[in-house]
Amino acid sequence: MRHIHMDTATIRPINVSRRGFLAGAGALVLSVNLPIHARAQATAVVPGTRVPAFLELRADGTALFRSPFVEGGQGIYTAMAQIVGEELDLSPDLFTVEAAPPGPDYLLIGGGRFTGGSASVRTSYDAMRRIGASARAMLIAAAASELGVPEGALTTEPGEVIHAASGRRLGYGALSAAAAEMPVPEDVSLRDPATFRWVRSPAPRLDVRAKSTGEAKYAIDTVVDGMLLASVRHAPRLGMEPGAITNRAEIEAMRGVHSVHVLPGAVAVVADRFWQARRALDAAQIEWTEGGAAEWPMAADFSSQAFAARLEATPGPGVEVEAAGDTSAALAGDGVLTATYSAPFLVHGQLEPPSATARFNADGTLDLWLPNQAPEMFQAAAAEHAGIPPDQVRIHSPMLGGFFGRHFLYRTANPFPQAIALAQAVGQPVKLIWTREEDFLRDATRPLGLARFRGAMGADGLPSALEIEVVGEGPSGRWYGAPAGQDSSAHEGLSAKPYAIANRRVGHVLVPNPAVIGYWRSVGHSMHDCFYECFLDEMAASAGQDPYEMRRRLLAQSPRHLTLIEAVADLAGGWKAGPY
Repeated sequence: MRHIHMDTATIRPINVSRRGFLAGAGALVLSVNLPIHARAQATAVVPGTRVPAFLELRADGTALFRSPFVEGGQGIYTAMAQIVGEELDLSPDLFTVEAAPPGPDYLLIGGGRFTGGSASVRTSYDAMRRIGASARAMLIAAAASELGVPEGALTTEPGEVIHAASGRRLGYGALSAAAAEMPVPEDVSLRDPATFRWVRSPAPRLDVRAKSTGEAKYAIDTVVDGMLLASVRHAPRLGMEPGAITNRAEIEAMRGVHSVHVLPGAVAVVADRFWQARRALDAAQIEWTEGGAAEWPMAADFSSQAFAARLEATPGPGVEVEAAGDTSAALAGDGVLTATYSAPFLVHGQLEPPSATARFNADGTLDLWLPNQAPEMFQAAAAEHAGIPPDQVRIHSPMLGGFFGRHFLYRTANPFPQAIALAQAVGQPVKLIWTREEDFLRDATRPLGLARFRGAMGADGLPSALEIEVVGEGPSGRWYGAPAGQDSSAHEGLSAKPYAIANRRVGHVLVPNPAVIGYWRSVGHSMHDCFYECFLDEMAASAGQDPYEMRRRLLAQSPRHLTLIEAVADLAGGWKAGPY
């Protein structure tokens, strides 16, 4: 998930406007022609056949951009508008940006698509520039035809094509319909970064006003005609199932209640309003039974403390992640410093609780509104749950009310399968909302983590050897089968460090986690960097060294990192040893 590569050499926009538009005729619509990556060949289709457009220029001179990535507070909608607008020559504040639906046009990350890993701009920058540049070239071609002048005689200023010789100007809106009929150029020239107006410059966030005024719509705000509301009560642990609901008739008779449903590992109430459903569940007398068919059943006596003790007691050395020098020999003498660090399970705790709205349509298709970071993944999973082909599922991806890895596809942590089942059962659209309690109970948490350190200092006052054994399981191993030693989510922040320590080894001791684990903001770095840096401080203290100066010496051959640490010290008012 963290190491992303993309060959952009053959990326070229293609015109899909001749087949039609999502939002009406008379617009210039572009998509991206991506090279077929090996891992996507099995599902490769002609780009643009499902989703007509990235970019639509409207008659009023504004633009609609369908972003491959979902806005969750990280500012990606504004960044996309800046990048495309820079090459298009259109101010970002004239863009409306929304998340694109599933489709092959948007598989920009190695033949796939997800929002995460700080990858959105890195993986799409070249493609987005080419979309904007191609649109600008097509507008110039349309203007040349209308004015009867060579294309070379024309240039642009924001939102307009200019014929300097005659002083004539044509707005993008007036040209959009004609430009849509122009062929997409085989190659386009991109702007010299020295001329950038909006890229690399502060820009007002496109989403701030709507969020500040309460107009922003999240998945939890979805309203569709004929919609019922639902709440759910999960079993206390995975592996338990609902047995009898001893007062079922009583809660079914409560005001506003439509129906009561037994789901795998849960009981749901569908009602006219959410709090009617929630109150009915609060009153429900549910007998929970053991022995459910859970993929990761949780033992009744599980405790975090006991699991942490098990990790600490599991011996190494584990599968080697990286090694240099002769760590065993360097740590064979006296004066070896040891330490064990651990970090607890953490829920995501994003502001917006999980929700999903499911609507089956008369033609057999399914519409789903849900917070997600990977529309194609959710489309495939929803189709499986609904028993229909993936192309019959439409995923709507509103802005995320926080995410941090919460809205990936975790089999036990997403409400959409329950919403689908409830909509099928009642024959009406259903919006299911998990309360914060249900969210925390079923979240795919950051793994409880533990790492053991051994180190030695040399006569020169620098670490001469460092050995680390990280113990546990990473989310990439859990969800994508990454083996020990190759699961970066399990050891990132401990491996590939820039410090020049001659003898070092990092090993991964795999211990499967009994809990459902997932990606958390910065994944392994969120705890491992703290472990590593704390141990460096302990090593410095053991030899009477200043920890800042020791790091400067360790980074002498890494100018980028040395500059960073010095800049941080300077911004902090200068490094001073001792308590903060």
